[in-house]
Amino acid sequence: MKRRTILALPLAGAALRAQKVEDALLDAMAAELQRSLRLSIAGEAPYFIEYSIEDGINYVCQATLGGLLGSNTSPYRVPHVVVRVGSYEFDNSNAVFTGQMRGARYDSNRWPLEFNRSQIQQDLWLATDRAYKAAVQEIAMKKSALQNVTLSEKLNDFAKQAPLVKIQPAAKGGVDEKKWNDVARRLSSLLSAYPKVLDSRVDIEESSSTFYYVNTEGTRVRAPETLATLRVRAEGYASDGAIIRNHRFFHGFRLDQLPGEAAMRKEIESMAKHLTALVDAPVGEAYTGPVLFEPTAAAQLFAQAFGAHLQPTRDPVSVPGRPVNVPPSELEGRMNGRVLPEGFDVVDDPKAMWKGRPLFGNCDVDFEGVEPQKITLVEKGTLKGLLYSRQPVRGHEGSNGHGRFPGGFGAAAAVPTNLLVSSKETLPAAELRKKLLDLVQQRRKPYGIVVRRMDYPSSASIVELRRLANAMQGSGSSRPVSSPLEILRVYPDGREEPIRGVRFRGVNVRVLRDILAAGDDAAPMEYLLNTAPLALMGAGGYVLGASVVCPSLLFDELDLERPQEERPRPPVVAPPPLDSGV
Repeated sequence: MKRRTILALPLAGAALRAQKVEDALLDAMAAELQRSLRLSIAGEAPYFIEYSIEDGINYVCQATLGGLLGSNTSPYRVPHVVVRVGSYEFDNSNAVFTGQMRGARYDSNRWPLEFNRSQIQQDLWLATDRAYKAAVQEIAMKKSALQNVTLSEKLNDFAKQAPLVKIQPAAKGGVDEKKWNDVARRLSSLLSAYPKVLDSRVDIEESSSTFYYVNTEGTRVRAPETLATLRVRAEGYASDGAIIRNHRFFHGFRLDQLPGEAAMRKEIESMAKHLTALVDAPVGEAYTGPVLFEPTAAAQLFAQAFGAHLQPTRDPVSVPGRPVNVPPSELEGRMNGRVLPEGFDVVDDPKAMWKGRPLFGNCDVDFEGVEPQKITLVEKGTLKGLLYSRQPVRGHEGSNGHGRFPGGFGAAAAVPTNLLVSSKETLPAAELRKKLLDLVQQRRKPYGIVVRRMDYPSSASIVELRRLANAMQGSGSSRPVSSPLEILRVYPDGREEPIRGVRFRGVNVRVLRDILAAGDDAAPMEYLLNTAPLALMGAGGYVLGASVVCPSLLFDELDLERPQEERPRPPVVAPPPLDSGV
């Protein structure tokens, strides 16, 4: 790496040196950051550099039918280096080339787990060298592409941000592996009592890490990040070959904060009974009419149809004649327009509490070292705000601390923390159900529809998600909505009948304006968010806690369809008995 001595460093760098933090790893990162400011090739010097390191330990185990499939506890140290050349107005990001250049690779992809200052600075030096050389190539290709095109709108490439110094205690890892392996065995053995459940898994995971972050603007962060999850997934086959799925998931910041084993056992048994009933349930028919989403399903719907559209998009600079079409947010261009009924408010609150405990989406700092802000997204049904990272977009420049994911084209992805949905006019659950049946009679429908649970985060296979995405292309939504897992016909006499094999058609942001009524039964749905389609369970190399608090929602009219699709033939031979000793 070619370095040169300069007489004066940027003021942000001087401020960074002046700060005293008692953390050897953070100090090593800051020291190497100062040295990297001297880089220069072909007149392209970095104007911004950031280092972040995830330093933690991860425990994971999986069991089925009372037998442990695997268990592992492993430490990790994952670095992330960003080098920007040019200026805040124009740099190497926001182009199709960003992230495609790799530079010469001398750095190791395995970092030392024990602290060794010399080794840490050596690895940061080599990683910076690679990122810097790639940035120089990227900005050259971006300039070349712009020689033959004219941008219709001039936007800056990166927003300035006041420095943040936030030093919190480092996370303390440590899981009683034997205890939780035994919990996985016991909970998974519950499914052996249900012979129509042909495949099941219990996954337990806890990740305890410390997020270290420094940049050349003067930001220094050390923040603990802990996540714990217990997922139960099960499948059965209907007589026509359809795969029937269901799941339950439990989340907390530590495994010891999950619901008690008795409560989880009750939920798992409820899931297994419902799945067993669905195997023999009738296939649903095409339906247009009133639909009631109970709190869990309503929150899952809101997370997809609303939460997934809160980041405005920006098209990257591309090769002339070969534009890249980034799926737009369905909320773009609707600022100060009605997106929900007049009585509804929606807030994103990174410090939200529920019954005296922090919600699962609580966070202290985002991926870019910015403290997240509480944002009023919808007020009296009118869109008042969106979520932003440090990537400028049309009509807005500046982060509100929601750049929580590594995104595309050199930008961070802005995603929700805790979405709080409320309505000023609510009905008790019994009255909301009566209102559904009244609508059924008014429209002379034989039954109404109640949805208790959606497949979000999805437990489907990648193949099934692709089929869903293809089927939804003509629905008017840029992103598909997951299929219902627990859906029932409700007849005028109050009788319920579970059905299977249907999905919603044409559900997007626009249908939320047609919510007819809300219940007084708001409840949180906490989940792991990732960048996979429909937040596919277990997918994505980077996951975050998120939550949606939402009441039951009654829609005047939604469409259900019975998809036409190929189904695998069920096994030729019946499954072996699950009784011991047979």
